[in-house]
Amino acid sequence: MALLTWGDKYSVGIETIDKQHKGLFDSLNDLHGAMMKGQGQTLTGPILQQLVKYTRDHFSAEESMMVSTKYPQLDQHRTKHRDFTKQVMDFVARFERGEATLTLDLMKFLRDWLTAHIQGEDSKYGPWLTERGAR
Repeated sequence: MALLTWGDKYSVGIETIDKQHKGLFDSLNDLHGAMMKGQGQTLTGPILQQLVKYTRDHFSAEESMMVSTKYPQLDQHRTKHRDFTKQVMDFVARFERGEATLTLDLMKFLRDWLTAHIQGEDSKYGPWLTERGAR
């Protein structure tokens, strides 16, 4: 069973961003699937690294669109991205040192943060970017 299932309620109306969000859903589902199969410890490192890279690339693409359209809430949005990235990187570092394990609580945190961020923060910029030609 997937941890996250994509639906229209997560769409921000910009195809490239929606595609990236779907990719983040897929990465979290991969991580969750590995954990549920008892492969969490062996597969978590590479999947976490993939998730971190994908998240950074996605945040960079989002912020680039915001910069080019002079999105008025860019600074606040960027701060939320940096805070989340720091939290994930702290977990990855602890995991790599053997101080943390992948848990259902972590998976729920990642799921809840991502869905709340998309439906809350990201949905705010959708109309702004669309009106300024973002696709």
